[in-house]
Amino acid sequence: MTAELMSYGEIALLARVERPVVTTWRRRYSDFPTPVPGSSGQMLFPADAVLTWLLDHKLGNADAESLRAERAMHTLTAYAREHGGRRLVLSLGAALCLRYLAGRPLPPDPLPLAGRLDPDDEFLLTDLQEAPALTDIPGMVEQLIEGAYNPSRAYQFLLGSSARLGWPELGADALTSHLVTLVRLAADVPGRLRAGGRLTVGDPHAGSGDLLAALLTDQEPAAFSFNAAQPDPALARLIRRRLLLTGVPEFNIEVVPDDLNDEFAEVDLVVARLPYQPAELRDPAEDLARISDIADRLGPGCTAVVVGPATSLVNVLRDPAAIIKRADLLASGLVEAVVWLPGGVFPARPGYSPAVWLLTRDPVPATQGRLLVADVSSTALDQRIAETAAEDILLWRAEGYRHDGHDPRTGQVVPLDALDLRRGAALRSPGPASVTLHAREAADRPALIGEVERRLTDAGQEAIRHAEEHGPLSTGAVRRDGTRPAELSLEALRTARRVRPLPGHRLSPEHAGPRGHHRVIGSAEVVAQSSQRWMDRLTLAAEYPHVALTDPGDLVVTTVPRFGAFLDEDGFSVIEFPARGLRISSGDVLTPRVLKALLDTARNTTRSPGAVRGPRLRDVTIPDLNRDEATRLDEVLRRLDQRERLLQRQTGLLAELRELAVAGFADGTLTTLYGTNS
Repeated sequence: MTAELMSYGEIALLARVERPVVTTWRRRYSDFPTPVPGSSGQMLFPADAVLTWLLDHKLGNADAESLRAERAMHTLTAYAREHGGRRLVLSLGAALCLRYLAGRPLPPDPLPLAGRLDPDDEFLLTDLQEAPALTDIPGMVEQLIEGAYNPSRAYQFLLGSSARLGWPELGADALTSHLVTLVRLAADVPGRLRAGGRLTVGDPHAGSGDLLAALLTDQEPAAFSFNAAQPDPALARLIRRRLLLTGVPEFNIEVVPDDLNDEFAEVDLVVARLPYQPAELRDPAEDLARISDIADRLGPGCTAVVVGPATSLVNVLRDPAAIIKRADLLASGLVEAVVWLPGGVFPARPGYSPAVWLLTRDPVPATQGRLLVADVSSTALDQRIAETAAEDILLWRAEGYRHDGHDPRTGQVVPLDALDLRRGAALRSPGPASVTLHAREAADRPALIGEVERRLTDAGQEAIRHAEEHGPLSTGAVRRDGTRPAELSLEALRTARRVRPLPGHRLSPEHAGPRGHHRVIGSAEVVAQSSQRWMDRLTLAAEYPHVALTDPGDLVVTTVPRFGAFLDEDGFSVIEFPARGLRISSGDVLTPRVLKALLDTARNTTRSPGAVRGPRLRDVTIPDLNRDEATRLDEVLRRLDQRERLLQRQTGLLAELRELAVAGFADGTLTTLYGTNS
């Protein structure tokens, strides 16, 4: 491969500056790397020389660690442009797997080691044999591991970057995290592990294995066996690597080309996402036949959670063969529940409307003749709705229909003979979802109020336990002798490299919405101290490849419409211009909590009467606390935050209780046992 080259624009992305800044650097600094001749009119520079120059001169808005991380990604994207993203991801993934199996850095020629550790080519051998002519695969593997702490996280990073590396097809069928949560909770993996100690999971349409890997969240990998089908040999090896690197023993993984291997293990649980087909090619009868095949595989007590197109699973059917197939499946008593889902839960296919079917062999007798129809299609699927729908499913699975039972909050229990199955009618519960949910809430207000009262009691007990454990709140405040701390501007903090500014980015309004993977924090969010806007990770990668996400503990600050500072405790957020970020340097006396508190009390953050413009962020000053004072203040703030969280929890529950009580009295659906003389 020829030496890797970078354009002006790529250097700007690497250094996190605007493109004209790079032109200025080249004009101002005589030692700026020399462009490579013969580049067809475009000015190109050696990437290694550019990185060395930026690190030596300490220019740009990226620290050394970020520069090296971006350089690593630039290296990968450069190799991907030359050799193809699919080929690069597969070969580097195989090298990471070999590094995991060997337990030590790879030799310069890893193929002999791969032949010894994977003689049957189950995980990596072919992918390494077909690897592109990379200059230093062992070095690239160690660099990936160094940035991600271990081979497993490095492999997750590699797969998560597949779209940026030129292989978007790998994640084309990925589900949002909230739909994955619904599938995982509805499958009730913890309950099945408690009952049996071990669990065999099958997926006859495994794709890249993402659904299988999602079931391992917070679980012991050694308790699982996986039986999957993937006709593409390269993707089959990718799935095996994915599971192996999460800790699943090698002998507990079976991935075959055609159908699940019953000789390997009979499945206890099936999770599946039916293969995607464009609307004009979609055949409901074929989709339902696939579900019928899954149902035939279920043994006593076994469950399947299947995600498929709403046009086949829940919508009105026109094809006679599909109508008969769906009616037979529902009449068999295997289908416990269906869930209508909103669009957008396949991020790469926003126009695709799916649904979920839950099937169980030998369900509780009280479910016979009835179907739980959960409808969440009229709202965005968030964590709360996913958890609520899963709770409805698990309660229905455990108890079935009871006259005195608790009605589901996300739909209704519908008699099968009310669905007009032989005419292909839609599997809708009576009335729109919003009306159904409102009716359920009104009927369930006493139960909901009782639940809030229970949670309020728990919150009060938690506060009491905290007070007993830590004693009364005492900051130990005493009068301080000595001079007042000197004032220090944010510009002085930046110059001293105690904080690093992070740029805000101009975002198109249509790219931020109520759901996604990365929180968006702009001026409005800073002022409100909360954010309800999110951006999808695929949109971020496609539209804003230069955007760097925040780290946990970064601050987002703004002077428009007024000064404010927001502490991003979770990180991985996108900063929207005109807001900007501040990142405290490692080892500094300031902590994110302390800097946020000092900025909140800064005195020179408001516009003076008659002033043409407001204060500049660089001129905002804070007290220059020494390390001991900053540590003491951080401890005080930590204690106050603990107490505040306990009180806020009780305050929120009291507000919820007040709202339920007032609404019940107002619409005549609620009264109490307490009279005026109580």
